[in-house]
Amino acid sequence: MCVVFIYMTPERFTRLLQLYRTDRLSQTEWEELRSAILEGGFEEYWQEDFATMWPGRRKAGRRVLMRYTAVAAALLLVAALVWLVIVHQHRHTTGFPQPEVVRIAPGSTNKAVLILANGNRIALDSVHNGQIAQQGLTRIIKGNGAVLLVPMGEEAVLSYTTILTPRGGQYRVVLPDGSRVWLNSASSLRFPVAFSGKERAVELTGEGYFEIAENPQMPFVVNIRTPGGDGGKVNVLGTHFDIMAYPDEQSINTTLLQGAVAVSQGGQITRLIPGQQALFDSTHHQLRVKKADTLQATAWKNGLFEFDHTDLTAIMRQLARWYDIEIVYRTVPDKTELGGDISKNLELADVLSLLQASGTNHFKIEGKKVVVLP
Repeated sequence: MCVVFIYMTPERFTRLLQLYRTDRLSQTEWEELRSAILEGGFEEYWQEDFATMWPGRRKAGRRVLMRYTAVAAALLLVAALVWLVIVHQHRHTTGFPQPEVVRIAPGSTNKAVLILANGNRIALDSVHNGQIAQQGLTRIIKGNGAVLLVPMGEEAVLSYTTILTPRGGQYRVVLPDGSRVWLNSASSLRFPVAFSGKERAVELTGEGYFEIAENPQMPFVVNIRTPGGDGGKVNVLGTHFDIMAYPDEQSINTTLLQGAVAVSQGGQITRLIPGQQALFDSTHHQLRVKKADTLQATAWKNGLFEFDHTDLTAIMRQLARWYDIEIVYRTVPDKTELGGDISKNLELADVLSLLQASGTNHFKIEGKKVVVLP
């Protein structure tokens, strides 16, 4: 696991020192403050705190610093660290009240609901492996964290099945043609129990990663469903790609890893080559193409949150879907762009601690809410 990172700045150091004075430092922030003092460069910020330890010696100390800079700075640094450690340990080993840590577990890669054509719903995390249903001539089998559709003959009537992942869930489905789809949290995929006709068409809401079985005689089509209406579609032959189309995100992103796709959105069409990403701004109805960070686009499938110049609000939207929480802002969120990756297997409190150590905002868990504080 690589922790989210941000460079130390005077503003960040001042903020950490302020939290220290009011005993609101997390363990991660405490280590960050200690490291910054050891590395030097911020003496002017903590000398005033150190001076209060021995009242009346501040002016003399400054004269010594001007006259014997190297020696005095070294002695002052050691003394300040000793002071910080003693006070920090005293606060956290005596009766000083500590906030209770609220435990919210991460989501599960084995959590989804299967909705059959007759409306019956099957909670996939509560049934055993094996055949769980039959729709027409197609057997529906549950494996280890996946649903497999096995056609036993040609269907006389076209019927559809939907797999739905709630917030805090992910799942994988193997379609009747052998194509594989990974669904992220708060997503759904609607598909026929057997493909027939001129194309293989499915409907996606949220986010899915696709590995499509080749069949040039029957192209694969992903129709993107959004609350506002037409989210567009992606025409495919044989390829690997990711589509992210959450209604609370600013754009619909199609990222191509292998093969070729044609993206059609807002009356505009563009073709992608591997390593490219199409972004459709649904507000301004603009479609553009850029070089893709394929690792970032598919990190969720591999058990990671991965950030690259990502601001706090975008990060919190991802956390809300994976931990099934509500985000409440009681301050303006920090606009600092963060980078790095965090395991999706961590408890929420641990993820927030990492984010808190890398920015200026702080967080409080209240039930199923995360409150963003100054």
